[in-house]
Amino acid sequence: MINVKGIGHLRAPEISDLNALYALENEPDLWYLGHSKEPWSKVVLQRYLVNQPGSLLRDGQLRLILDHDGELIGAFDLYDYDPFARKAGVGLVLSPAHRGKGWSSLALKAFENYAFGTLGLNSLFAIVPSKNIPSQSLFSSGCYKLVGELADWVMRDGKMEKALFYQKVLK
Repeated sequence: MINVKGIGHLRAPEISDLNALYALENEPDLWYLGHSKEPWSKVVLQRYLVNQPGSLLRDGQLRLILDHDGELIGAFDLYDYDPFARKAGVGLVLSPAHRGKGWSSLALKAFENYAFGTLGLNSLFAIVPSKNIPSQSLFSSGCYKLVGELADWVMRDGKMEKALFYQKVLK
């Protein structure tokens, strides 16, 4: 487990997370953020949980759960992992009841310490839809540099939206 100062910890997903992940993955307002645009069944999610931990090297991705007092309050994803270039994308989502408390930045810092320290990554990146102001603030305040824009990158409510490309490189 990875300690998140003052909140709880980041940990591997457990079978007991099934109902919380089911709710999170089936929130239509969040589908525009990922590649999946359809509901997830409990059976598929249960298979995913049973097969954890996966292999970051094989799968190119890793999910960690943000746990607060035994409750799943968010998920952090490492994706597009490239062990040769030592880089990966980072994505996160917090349950609505826990947004706006500053917990994302604390958990992101712990996640980064793991990615840079334990995994030996040199670069993390985040692709943020241009209308997602809270995520832009999170990454900007976390010393990620805005390094580019991706035109017509995200479809939300039937309209194309640009995305902003943020990157944090170890020095």
